[in-house]
Amino acid sequence: SLSRNIKYARSKTPVEIGLKNNLSVPSRAQMETIKFHLTKMQKAYSPLKKLEHLLKATQCIYQCLNGNSEDTVHGPVPIGADDFLPMLIYVVVHCGIVAAEIEADYMWDLINPAVMNTEGGYYLTSLNSAVLVLKNFREMQEAKTTQHESRLPSISDMQCFLKIAIPDELRDSIIWKTLPVRPNMNTKDVCSMIAHKFKITNPQDYGLYYLVKGRDTKLNDSD
Repeated sequence: SLSRNIKYARSKTPVEIGLKNNLSVPSRAQMETIKFHLTKMQKAYSPLKKLEHLLKATQCIYQCLNGNSEDTVHGPVPIGADDFLPMLIYVVVHCGIVAAEIEADYMWDLINPAVMNTEGGYYLTSLNSAVLVLKNFREMQEAKTTQHESRLPSISDMQCFLKIAIPDELRDSIIWKTLPVRPNMNTKDVCSMIAHKFKITNPQDYGLYYLVKGRDTKLNDSD
């Protein structure tokens, strides 16, 4: 399923894959560097070594995004998950990493859970989310065509991502962020990832709530 969808996605433009118009794809040299690290990830036996090579690949992707994204009026565009995740999907497609799902599951099952509360867990979750998008990519594209939608789905519309609102008390405002999520993640897992990614030093003072028609409900750790 993943292999078929990767082949299908190669026929699509970067925008159809989910990249914004103001983002350029990696150059051939940049893509070769990323592919080098992803190939080493696949060849390594140690799950920690695999994760190390995945992090090197994601670092290269961020460097590409920082170098290739620009706004002619305001200069470089800030890079968030809404930009990184489509680029990761694009990279998996054009590097042909058909074993991405196996690699992600291998690392998840064998690496100490404590390690997953770090940067490694976030980017491994991102890889897993990219796989979930790709496994359903053709179906999503065909459904969009059937419905004659003029708007391309954003990354946060997809089921393997979660849109969250974080209160910024210093500026008295709300910050919206997109997070990658794996199937069966519970509230505690998501909160740990939020606390690490957004450098929240007092996570015990926060909770995860879902908001429906103006009414919020706090989720238990095991939900």
